[in-house]
Amino acid sequence: MARSKGDHRTGQLVRSISGQDEMFEKSYEEVLETRRSQPVECLGRSFENDKKRREFFLEKLRRKLKDPEFRKIEGFPIGADEDILALSDPPYYTACPNPFLAEFVKCHGRPYDPEQAYHREPFAVDVSEGKTDTLYKAHGYHTKVPHRAIVPSILHYTKPGDIVLDGFCGSGMTGVAAQWCGTAPTAFRRELEQRWFKEGRAAPEWGARHAVLGDLSPAATFIAANYNIPFDVHAFAKAARKLLDEVEEEIGWMYETFHTDGKTRGRINYTVWSEVFSCPECVGQVVFLHEALDKNTQKTRSVFPCPHCSAELTKGNLERSFETLVDAASGEAWKRIRFQAVLVDYSVGKTRFQKEPDSNDLSTLDRIDNLKLPSSIPTNAFPIDEMYHGSRLAPKGFRQVHQMFLPRAAQSLAAMWRRADGWEDQRLRNMLLFFVEQAVWTMSLLNRFRPTGYSQVNQFLSGVFYLPSQHAEVSLAYVLSGKLERLVSAFSSRTLPK
Repeated sequence: MARSKGDHRTGQLVRSISGQDEMFEKSYEEVLETRRSQPVECLGRSFENDKKRREFFLEKLRRKLKDPEFRKIEGFPIGADEDILALSDPPYYTACPNPFLAEFVKCHGRPYDPEQAYHREPFAVDVSEGKTDTLYKAHGYHTKVPHRAIVPSILHYTKPGDIVLDGFCGSGMTGVAAQWCGTAPTAFRRELEQRWFKEGRAAPEWGARHAVLGDLSPAATFIAANYNIPFDVHAFAKAARKLLDEVEEEIGWMYETFHTDGKTRGRINYTVWSEVFSCPECVGQVVFLHEALDKNTQKTRSVFPCPHCSAELTKGNLERSFETLVDAASGEAWKRIRFQAVLVDYSVGKTRFQKEPDSNDLSTLDRIDNLKLPSSIPTNAFPIDEMYHGSRLAPKGFRQVHQMFLPRAAQSLAAMWRRADGWEDQRLRNMLLFFVEQAVWTMSLLNRFRPTGYSQVNQFLSGVFYLPSQHAEVSLAYVLSGKLERLVSAFSSRTLPK
């Protein structure tokens, strides 16, 4: 993935997020029309507009995908040509090995000159950067390094305009850092320059570097591309809000609830589901959250009495209860651990309330259960035998991807994903998918209910397929409304080289 030196979209991004340009106040349609009419340069070629640029390179990529030798490259993603093309924005980003890298290097690289031998002293310093930067937090990734921590190394080893290669790019922070070398805030520059002066180092040469990013993971390159390829933040914000409004109109009834007065309507933020066990002494039903949660401290007790026989119980000596359902994908019998809805957190206006599910809530859940599984929800089987944590899934009855989502969560995600994936403008489409995709883990059964947590978003255990005994089934708006605000804030505060 790379951005052309002459890419006029970068300048447009700087204008659109600065808040000082009249384009920022234009409607979404006007912004797109302006962008479509601007001439662009890319890899030494001039195009009438960005659409023509994309059409040209898409056709080249389409022909390349027909080459059987190209597809033999190790790590080539499994996917149809049209799916790869739909995600790609060549030559900046391709959802497969990028065939335009040689052109990029030829356009921006400099042949090695032995008379100007490259030499840098080893750069051995302690680097300490926090993980609270809004841009860093725009998307999670398990091996993420703050871009601020990478900038000093790039400044030390390279000069403005050099090409930086990261073949294991993960979420693309090296690319962000390469651009930051030309756009870092004054305060950051001053602090780094003072530190280098005290250490006896020469002043850094500020200026953007070009980045080539690659990774075997299609998810990683998709995240990295959206972090590094410019987009119009204002247009994205309007598009994302439009999608949320449309989904609310379609499935908003799924998240309606009545206040305790039985008349006033509220909006569900999340519903708490508890695993149901049985007592080893009397075989009575034990709703875990009802019995184990201390209502005063809001913490789970390690020891608690059976509600039927008063036997001393711990989670370790409880026996699992199973129920047989009809699998939404196959239509066949499906046996899994039993869950029961026990708490509804909802809002009436700006005021939050909690209650036990009433008959109307249970009726709504039954109605949702009878809906057809959306075709966009994957039904792939987990490779249980090859998974280190497979033993945490199969014994509880979970063997396929769609089984990790309660029916309401599946309907919500599918409705939002369908609209994002159908967006006409390709750059905004990928950014909308970048936005919606971040709700997937939180809306799965992996999301734990934490009574003392500030939020019920992102409460899954990182790196583990752990199915908790208390699950917070969050609404789409609860997850994504705040996320949209943070994304807009993160990318609006960012500037890219002109």
